[in-house]
Amino acid sequence: MTSALEEKLRTAFSPEQAHLLAEVIREAYDDLVKAKDFNELKAIVADLAQAQKRTEERVDQLTLTVAELAQAQKRTEERVEELAAAQKRTEERVDQLAAAQERTERAVKQLARQVGGLSEALGGSLEDLALEVVPEILEYRWGMEIEFCDRDTLPLRNGEYEFDLVIRGQVAGRPILVLGEVKSNITESEVERFLNLVAQVEAPEEIRPLFFGYRVERAAKALIRNRDAVMVTTRGKYFP
Repeated sequence: MTSALEEKLRTAFSPEQAHLLAEVIREAYDDLVKAKDFNELKAIVADLAQAQKRTEERVDQLTLTVAELAQAQKRTEERVEELAAAQKRTEERVDQLAAAQERTERAVKQLARQVGGLSEALGGSLEDLALEVVPEILEYRWGMEIEFCDRDTLPLRNGEYEFDLVIRGQVAGRPILVLGEVKSNITESEVERFLNLVAQVEAPEEIRPLFFGYRVERAAKALIRNRDAVMVTTRGKYFP
């Protein structure tokens, strides 16, 4: 480039002047080229700086997100620990309730045995009382001559049944068989059941059903009267 420029300059200047001018023009051109490259480099560096800034901002956002996730993970772990502790307390409570239930069941069984024993003792006492009271009532009410009075098992059409009270005797020369049911509280359903049992007994004597107990329901009393049975209470009260 310098040689061609010098040749052109020599047409108007001396060789020394042409060479000097050519050097000045070359240096100015080089400076201009360098300045252009530097500006581009600055722009590139600026772009890189902006990219770096955006990258750092993104990294900061990611760091914040990671920190938030870490906090959320920590809260989740704490909640899981709380739930585990609550589950443990629940299991302990269930064990306590199961133990309490077992104690209650044992107490209920014990009470049932006690009540059962009391019921048996009470039933036996009532039967013993019936064996003492009923014959005297029948002697007084019917003029019955007692020949037998005790518990006894009699045959039925379909099996056999142990009656609480069996009294054999005579009324005005006629043989009578009294079959008694002893209950503390006599209900209508029990009257119906017992009368059905008595109807299955086959005996040569006249059979009369009798009930003995503390209390009798109104409906049971009406059924006793309608079926020609009798009732004797523990106080010695008699009604047909």
